[in-house]
Amino acid sequence: MDAQTISMQLLMSLLGCFGFTIVFHVKKREWLISCLGGVMTWAVYLLVQHIFQNDFGAAFIGAVAASFYGELLARPLHAPATVFTVIAFLPLIPGASLYRAADTLMNGDLVKGTALSIYALLFAASMSAGIVITTLLFRKISGKYKIQS
Repeated sequence: MDAQTISMQLLMSLLGCFGFTIVFHVKKREWLISCLGGVMTWAVYLLVQHIFQNDFGAAFIGAVAASFYGELLARPLHAPATVFTVIAFLPLIPGASLYRAADTLMNGDLVKGTALSIYALLFAASMSAGIVITTLLFRKISGKYKIQS
């Protein structure tokens, strides 16, 4: 992938995240920092995908980056981590894959539609695992999440 394509993808992730900061009523002072999380997440995804050629691993590491970003910024900015994590997470959502799966299924190609659906579900599961693991580790380390023995 050339530098122009990567630059355009990062710019579009910034603009897409900006739109959602408005939809989610994120405070104006948090707009830029929320959007930069989305750019960082997409950059991590592209880098990991380029190195390992694995969409699911890249989705997992990208989600870890998004969650880490949200958790790390929440404390000094006195805001919920969810504000930053959700916005940073948006570029990873497999919207095109879900659309292709639904379109293929609606057009009657069950074999290809099922394969595309499984891909989208595994991609989403990889993202979910990245967020859950990172959030649990942060809460365990910060002492907010106590496990009774």
